[in-house]
Amino acid sequence: MGIFKRIETITTATMHQVLDQVENPVAMLNQYMRDMEQEISQAEVAIARQIAQEKNWEILIKEAEGRIAKRTRQAELAVAEGEDSIARQALTDKQQCEARKDEYTGLLEESRQRTVQLREQLQELKDKFYEMRNKKATLISRARVAKTSKSMHTALHSIDTESAAKGFSRMEEKIAMLEADAEASRTIRFSYQPYVSQHAEPNPQVEAELARLRAARSEVADA
Repeated sequence: MGIFKRIETITTATMHQVLDQVENPVAMLNQYMRDMEQEISQAEVAIARQIAQEKNWEILIKEAEGRIAKRTRQAELAVAEGEDSIARQALTDKQQCEARKDEYTGLLEESRQRTVQLREQLQELKDKFYEMRNKKATLISRARVAKTSKSMHTALHSIDTESAAKGFSRMEEKIAMLEADAEASRTIRFSYQPYVSQHAEPNPQVEAELARLRAARSEVADA
């Protein structure tokens, strides 16, 4: 593997490692679940506050109603006693209490509407949370399969098959040359064998047999 190819491989591997650390699917899924749990908790706190506020408006309305009833009785008694000025003061305060009661009633109705909306949002959020929780195991499994597949692809991509094939071819050529050298050496050795046998030391038995054959041939020729 060349130096530039090696640098490219190292750079690619480092980049994928950094991306995995930045956004790990399993870690992100767990973080999303924690975020939704926090949102659910905040929504439940908001609903509890709304309910507490509703109770506060209800208490103020009851107090206003009690004050209205009280001022009504005072006005009636003042009229019976001929105390018109006292009756006027009682009726004036009664009107103010009725105005406050109407205001508190309106605020109570608004608070109840907000509570209904918060309850609906909370239920929607819980439904989404349960849906995500059910999908979490499947998504984690898919993420692990995808990560394994990516690792296998990266491993296969990092193998320099072209360089290996070229090296294999070079070794094949070298082996062929070694075989040719061995065959040439064997051929040369056998080609020198007759020359060596011609200059070998004379064999006495062979020479005696050769002499007899020559003598026999000479006798036949003389006859």
